[in-house]
Amino acid sequence: MGRETASKNEVYVELLKKMGASNPHSGYLLRILQKMASVEDANLMLVLPAEPAVLSQKAGLSEQEVGQRLKVLEEKGFVITSKKGPRIPNSITQLHDANLASSAKWVDTELLDLWKEFYEVEWKPAMAQVTWDQYVQYVRTVPAWKAVKKSPDLPVAELPPEDNLRDLVRGADLIAVVPCTCRRSMRLCHADLENCVVFNRGAEYAIERGAGRRITVEEAMAIFERSEEQGLVHTWPFAASARLNEICNCCIDCCGIFDAGIKFNTLSAVLQKSHLKAKVDLDRCDGCQDCVERCYFSAIEMAGAPQGKKLKAAIDEEKCFGCGVCAVACPVDAITMKLAPKPTAQG
Repeated sequence: MGRETASKNEVYVELLKKMGASNPHSGYLLRILQKMASVEDANLMLVLPAEPAVLSQKAGLSEQEVGQRLKVLEEKGFVITSKKGPRIPNSITQLHDANLASSAKWVDTELLDLWKEFYEVEWKPAMAQVTWDQYVQYVRTVPAWKAVKKSPDLPVAELPPEDNLRDLVRGADLIAVVPCTCRRSMRLCHADLENCVVFNRGAEYAIERGAGRRITVEEAMAIFERSEEQGLVHTWPFAASARLNEICNCCIDCCGIFDAGIKFNTLSAVLQKSHLKAKVDLDRCDGCQDCVERCYFSAIEMAGAPQGKKLKAAIDEEKCFGCGVCAVACPVDAITMKLAPKPTAQG
């Protein structure tokens, strides 16, 4: 029995190696795979990508049965459709996101606990290394649209395309919303769960496997603006796809990028700043400190104003990522956004 169990485990170990796991012998990841995929399924996934006839021959199954198995594995987030046919996730982050965005029928408390424990015990410590996962090696901050609208001196027409949330959404061929995978497993905040917005091929994949629902441009913008009111930061993992694929609405408690990035001081190496900066109208600022509490980046502190004894908000532009959450939170509209000055050429 011991040898048989070891042999079965090797199939899952090989699968994790193929997915790029830094520790393919992780007890947590092995239990997740064993829970969600049979040994036969794991052997089938090891052959991917391949034509149905090749899969049928190697698995000893009919093409119809292969198709049925792949469909279920796709629903679970273990198989991803691509131009070259079905494939397995190419990183543990992609596996995490696809699996935890799946339909509720595939996600139970045991699965959520396994992913949470994996993050806390193995994944988060690994995030101390900047190169912990190529899938999220480059993530961009997207400014809050409500902050842009509250900034009368900001020329919207001059915004770089990647900073114009409304135009990004309008330019998508297809939009869907899925559960936030980090929030779903970590369960550490009270922000909305269904607020991760996927676009184009990502939306098509979510809809066809029953993980997400199709939404309109107006519905997507409403989700983003509600997320901004909840103090969430928009992030776009732009390196994962040439086209807009996803915009997450991240909190500081559940999101690994922020949680680990702040703990290990690696955030600036993973997350790109927008081209905007926050600015404070000292005449309007009443010193409430709502902005200080909302800022993920410790970019705001209370300081003495040139006139008067009352402390006012002061922005450290070097630390500011241009997310706009502080502007949305300001009850007296003392904070607006401005285009950051372009860096001067050296030499």
